[in-house]
Amino acid sequence: MNSFHRAGDERVNVFEVDGVYLFKHYFDGEDVFDRLKSYYNNQQYRFEVPRDDFETLRSFLSDQGYGLTVVDATEEFAVVVKKYTSHPENIFKESVIRRSVNGYNCFLMKDQDAVEQAVNEGAVPLTKTKFENPF
Repeated sequence: MNSFHRAGDERVNVFEVDGVYLFKHYFDGEDVFDRLKSYYNNQQYRFEVPRDDFETLRSFLSDQGYGLTVVDATEEFAVVVKKYTSHPENIFKESVIRRSVNGYNCFLMKDQDAVEQAVNEGAVPLTKTKFENPF
């Protein structure tokens, strides 16, 4: 039985990094993924959408029950872990992108739940560090 979604029921955080919109999400239904698969980066496990395609894709996903929300305050979704130390268990799966800065790995997490879990497992919120936002 197909389930009905109102437009924008399920929120998906999107981050604009280096002129490309990045997000991670599991989308129900082959028809949705078929429409998105050309944007999927298999090695990074994320979607990468060029600016020119974003609004059309956003409209399509809204019709499918997914609300793409562009996050302006990326620093609120970023956590930091010292390189060559143990990392929180979820950090690679739940991060959208990783950047290295001065001996630390900075991770942009897909949502606030992922941030909270990473912090509970030893990561430090970017906002509590001396680093400028690398994203």
